[in-house]
Amino acid sequence: MKKLGLLALAAAAVCGTSAASAQEVTYVEDCSQGLLINRAPNNWFITAQGGANILFSHHDVHAKFQNRIGPQANLFVGKWVTPVFGFRMGASWIMPKGATVEDGFFRKMNAGTLDGNSNYYDEKFMGLGPEFDILVNLTNWWCGYKPNRVYNAVLHGGAGAYWTFARRFKGDDIKWRAAHNTMLFANIGLQNNFRVSKHVDIFVDAQFEIIDMNNTDAYCDYNAYFTASLNAGFTYNFGKTDWNCPVTAVCPTWKYTDAEGDALVAKLAQADRKIRDLQAQLDDCLNRPVEQKVAKCEGLATIYYPINVYTLDKRDKMLLNSVAEVMKNNSNQTYTLTGWADNYTGTDEINTRLRHNRVNGVKDYLIGRGVNADQLEAGIDANNLTDFGEKCAPLDRAVTIAEK
Repeated sequence: MKKLGLLALAAAAVCGTSAASAQEVTYVEDCSQGLLINRAPNNWFITAQGGANILFSHHDVHAKFQNRIGPQANLFVGKWVTPVFGFRMGASWIMPKGATVEDGFFRKMNAGTLDGNSNYYDEKFMGLGPEFDILVNLTNWWCGYKPNRVYNAVLHGGAGAYWTFARRFKGDDIKWRAAHNTMLFANIGLQNNFRVSKHVDIFVDAQFEIIDMNNTDAYCDYNAYFTASLNAGFTYNFGKTDWNCPVTAVCPTWKYTDAEGDALVAKLAQADRKIRDLQAQLDDCLNRPVEQKVAKCEGLATIYYPINVYTLDKRDKMLLNSVAEVMKNNSNQTYTLTGWADNYTGTDEINTRLRHNRVNGVKDYLIGRGVNADQLEAGIDANNLTDFGEKCAPLDRAVTIAEK
């Protein structure tokens, strides 16, 4: 309690001083609380890249290294959902080169065998199709978000499908034709981004890709192509590209004069005295013995009757059974039984008879339940029990039982 009082008084003093000083509260971004998620239209970008790949399929070791290098290109549209995680989707084009056997699915039909090896032929095909990637900015993840950072390492992984094209003869005419062999692919890579301006990045990307051959040719004793590629490109970031931190209020530092400090100390001392006084009063109340009060019941029970009735019904007898137990447990106590009848109906003669019959009926029943007759004093009262008026006459038709 003491600490709470001191804190409350100190807060009041600070508020009073702030109002008097009227110093301005400033608002700043507090990145220690994390970052705010941007609106959906923000942080979109477009990426274009191109480069070279080298094929690592089953027979490619038989081709010269320079003959296994093929071009590729990509065009993506994407969004950074947070400074760490994003996605992109777009189109991928690839033209792998390598070696295959005579019946190879993508054999160059207008080329002979490889130099010095009559069992292998040039292989070349094109793939074009959609791709979807997940992006993870490793630099922001490990080192924290920094809007003006020059270098960012972005890990990407995704999948897609290629519609394939191969050099095919149709009569004597050979040209690129649909190979009717759609192949799925998956890749993973590391994109090294370099910030040129707020909206433009350039990058170098190293990537590894697996391409499912998806064919059933009997000659094929393997079912996947493997490519490694190196690409370069640029990214253009649209609209809002950075991320904001939550805004928090910064209160100015309050400086007190000696007089203000002395006044505050005096107020705290006064509050401390009041707290001690209240604590003493509370301790006194807690240590004061509690007075035990026993309520005394003036009337033990009241039995009510319908008009012109003096006999006891089942419910009345159940109540009198409990009354009898109380009386037997207090054998030294005398009880007064009083018979009543309303004076709004009937005659004096009839009402007197009803009063006697009612009180004697109750007395006889209690004696029959084991109550000592010496404990009971029966009588009547010619007045109304309540005297609330004729409409409340049923309240006057009763026998009252009370301690004497």
